[in-house]
Amino acid sequence: MRRSAKTAGLLPLTIMCLFWLTAPGPAAAEDRLDHLEQEIEELKKENSEIKKRVNDAETEGEETRHSLGLLSKLVDVSGYADAEFVFTGQEDENNKFRIRHLSLFFTKDIQKEWKLFTEVEFEDAPRIESNPANDTVSKSQGTLFVEQMYIEYHPTTSWDLRVGRFLTPAGIWPIYHYPPYVPTQTSPLFYKVIFPEVSDGLLLRNSFTVLDSALDTHLFAANGSGNPGKTDRNQNKGAGARVNLGILNGLSMGASFYGEKDNQDIRRSSYGAHLLYSLAGLRLQTEFAFRHNNASGGFNDRGLYAQLSYDLNSWEIAGRADWYDRNDKVSKDAHYRYTGALNYHFAHNVVGKAEYNRNEFDDPFIKDYNEVIMAIVVAIGDL
Repeated sequence: MRRSAKTAGLLPLTIMCLFWLTAPGPAAAEDRLDHLEQEIEELKKENSEIKKRVNDAETEGEETRHSLGLLSKLVDVSGYADAEFVFTGQEDENNKFRIRHLSLFFTKDIQKEWKLFTEVEFEDAPRIESNPANDTVSKSQGTLFVEQMYIEYHPTTSWDLRVGRFLTPAGIWPIYHYPPYVPTQTSPLFYKVIFPEVSDGLLLRNSFTVLDSALDTHLFAANGSGNPGKTDRNQNKGAGARVNLGILNGLSMGASFYGEKDNQDIRRSSYGAHLLYSLAGLRLQTEFAFRHNNASGGFNDRGLYAQLSYDLNSWEIAGRADWYDRNDKVSKDAHYRYTGALNYHFAHNVVGKAEYNRNEFDDPFIKDYNEVIMAIVVAIGDL
């Protein structure tokens, strides 16, 4: 016991001796403190720089996310594009590759009852070059066209009101004309002629039930053809209507009217009738239209087509007979076109097309010709 107590008493003395022998002198301790302070300052600077970089990265990422978020919230984007190769026997025309369409649709439900819709079409790969010296166009190719732009009020599914530019509601083709969803690359001969392609104005669409059949109606007023965008070149306004009655399942028919007094003060009245029948993969559509032109004693231009198509899985085959007469008071003034088409759906939204057209003319000075069109068409989103 005594020995243990003695050993315990020597322990503190031993520790003090070791501390004294190993402890640095005053100068060494001061150098060490300076070194530690320098390291701390460097760490502070490095930490500050890291914080700055992190903040910059977070800000940049936040701005990017904010911008992308706003874009995604602003619009839904869809559309279509197609490219062709055309073999033609038409005089003064060459075989050619053609970048036919790039159409982009921008849609947004702004609020529950309000919607914005825009269709911008770039046709034949437009290119515009300016002359900066005098702000004129030095070179231009193709077509850039705002085909539709309207604001829609749709409180219910049965009716809506549109203000802006819309496709003129007439017959069938303006509704079912997008290349991914029609079998041909060519349109009927009287399309965009007897009825104007687009109208700038006000459109009311309403749907009713009549004797257990759906009746769709369109009533509209517009500036009239040849008066797009800003300028209306006359005081007159055009007006029109379209009705379509679903008679039986797969069978519908209707009529269209459009009247205006144009910029040459000529009264033009357009009338049309259409029929659409679908059964399984078979589809028949036909339209007849004529326009009375109150000029030079009055004359009519008129057109008719009938198209039959059959859809079998990924394949679709179609044929169309087409006729347009520019003036019923002039003999040998008609144009006839006979079309055969074969489509293959590589995917739901990718279509390959092969089309043959035979064009014949009553006018002996216009040479008949054949044409073959090979095309690939894609759809982007829901049209």
